[in-house]
Amino acid sequence: MAILEIPSSCPFSNTRNLFSDLSHFRATPGFPYNDTLKARIISRYDDVVEVLDNPDTFSSKPTVPEHPPPVKPIFAGKVPEKSTLLNWDNPDHDRLRLSVSSFFVPRRLERFRPVISKLAHKLLDNIAGQGTMDLKSAFALPLPLQTISLIAGLDPERWEWIGRSLELFGSPITTGDTSIQEKIQGILDIHEYVMELIQARKHDRRDDLISHIWNQRDAGIVEMTNMEHLAMIPGLLLAGHETTTNVLSMGTARLLHLGLWDEACENEDSRKKAIEELLRYESAIVGMRRELTQDYDINGVRLKKGDQIFAAYNSGSRDQLRFQDPDVFDMHRQSKTQHLGFGRGVHACLGAPLARLLLRIELDILHQRLLDLQLLTPYEDIEYHPVREGRGVKGVEIRWDATKALQQVRIAPKRARQSTSITEYRLVIEDVSEVAHNILQFTLRAAGSGINLPKWTPGAHIDISVGNLGFRQYSLCSNPFDASKWQIAVLLEQCGLGGSRFLHGLRQGGIVTARGPRNHFALEKARRYIFIAGGIGITPIRPMLESARHSGAHYKLIYLGNSRDGMAYADELETSHPATIWPKDEKGRYDLTTLANEDPEGLRILCCGPERLTTALEQVCASFPLGTLKTERFQPALENAAEKRPFDVELRRSGTALHVPASKSLLEVLNENGRGIMSTCSKGTCGTCEVPVLEGAPEHRDTVLTPLEKIENTSMMACVSRCRGERLVLDLW
Repeated sequence: MAILEIPSSCPFSNTRNLFSDLSHFRATPGFPYNDTLKARIISRYDDVVEVLDNPDTFSSKPTVPEHPPPVKPIFAGKVPEKSTLLNWDNPDHDRLRLSVSSFFVPRRLERFRPVISKLAHKLLDNIAGQGTMDLKSAFALPLPLQTISLIAGLDPERWEWIGRSLELFGSPITTGDTSIQEKIQGILDIHEYVMELIQARKHDRRDDLISHIWNQRDAGIVEMTNMEHLAMIPGLLLAGHETTTNVLSMGTARLLHLGLWDEACENEDSRKKAIEELLRYESAIVGMRRELTQDYDINGVRLKKGDQIFAAYNSGSRDQLRFQDPDVFDMHRQSKTQHLGFGRGVHACLGAPLARLLLRIELDILHQRLLDLQLLTPYEDIEYHPVREGRGVKGVEIRWDATKALQQVRIAPKRARQSTSITEYRLVIEDVSEVAHNILQFTLRAAGSGINLPKWTPGAHIDISVGNLGFRQYSLCSNPFDASKWQIAVLLEQCGLGGSRFLHGLRQGGIVTARGPRNHFALEKARRYIFIAGGIGITPIRPMLESARHSGAHYKLIYLGNSRDGMAYADELETSHPATIWPKDEKGRYDLTTLANEDPEGLRILCCGPERLTTALEQVCASFPLGTLKTERFQPALENAAEKRPFDVELRRSGTALHVPASKSLLEVLNENGRGIMSTCSKGTCGTCEVPVLEGAPEHRDTVLTPLEKIENTSMMACVSRCRGERLVLDLW
């Protein structure tokens, strides 16, 4: 994390009059230059959005300055030069964001609600009887620090030390400083601590962000170095607590001042509405700096390559051209325009879903525990820190009825935290046999007497430990009616990440660890089946063939491969099932278009294979009824460049029918019709706008859902994802 050389002066006339200054900037033609920021101010909503939607032109490089020369040799190899995602432009930014984005999906973060609530209650247990406190220092600061430390994988009991170390990131360092080593020791210490945790989690995974990044690395979803892994954590710790601390402090003061505290905290829905309006009205993020990588015109104004600009998010969220009565705090505001409280685009606040969850919990528990809450500091006397990229108050004194607070019974969370433990099985390798060129079949039984393997169904997979590389997923390919053993077939991938090479080194009698089984490619009941396998994609299909034969259904197999010697089980399947074995080197390319002549009535087509096969098959079956085709890919489809087609949407709960034209996103159409779906990034990277899907096949274009979740098709990201067919049914009003 770079140490910022921040001037003490404020770029605006008065810290309390921020929005008057921003209004002046919006009314000023062009983009006025600010001497303190050394940048031109971009203040109008549409102009700010244009900046944020064009990250290749507006580089985030100046957001966090480089390490000053005095500390560079001290930090070398210990503190990353780039220590937050804001430091990276593409292509590195999107690559690294993949390591963390799926962790912050709102519904996944809900599992942390009980433990966050417990931390909040513990803080209030110690102060409820006092009757007064500084909200910021006693609650709004420690709770976010404890929360983000816990979720990242650090010890929340060390929150004060972590907080002090993070404060050093903003300390100015000059060449005349005689105690540089002493001053920056806290930064070195926290990076050393985090790196030790990263090394520990490589072999001891937990339910935390550090472990999640390892899981993404092991699965091949992202390639990154350990230093890049380290760079993800301190920046998130800093941003993850500062924003929430300041929004809660300023927001609570605002709600109490306006007499809206009880109304805002009444229930979960009212808390959500209040928080969104607080983020619009007075976000803790004023804006961010950018640098132009090329000449560019905005609204008729020519900006030059190398120009520094300041995109004022807070100003855009108060733009009267986009928000009705923008200077009025309205908890019941219904706007078609998304506020910029957390930014937008690829650099939108990664932790926004966590901040929203934490703010809802904080408002709820403060309202429960501190009865008759009032401002002790007059609202007009609240002091603000100097305003730059962020905004916050120095403190907010509040008071409450201490007698009632002590009598108040703590309300326990209604939902217990889901268990994060995963059942693991020790398996003995009973047999290893070669079933095709570079493909080994492993027959596995439970290690130890009297231990039964879990039941499974065709299409299921298990996670197999591959030593220090973590776990890899392999489809079960044994007879589904034989519960005594499992079989997997492993293709040796010469250019892979090492998992298959590890397994190919194992021998009969060895012990492996497995998790599962889980099934996201289940065989549904049907009168007729067509099974299509490409290469090693035969593994989940093999037990499906046995199940189809056992059920008496009509079925056939089309098995495609480059050459017969590389097609596992080809001879067995050809003699045991109605199968077409098609090696390309002998017969040429198989004509999938012949499948378009199949009668789809009562038919299910199941395909597992490489992307080119599944994509081609989806095109052939595009006219078939939804649900006829089910695919399992070796890796998620890359669809962001796909053509945008119009489609229809039914909102099942209300019966409302909507049309999504090619020129608009599903999110835009939903919000134009008053559905109020929240969004932060608008690029499919944050997970905020996830909506539940009941029917239809989404065309997933996000980078948040896992490949298995995309196959399940039970949810989608409304900002970027669309429909493969003509119609979707969503579980919305």
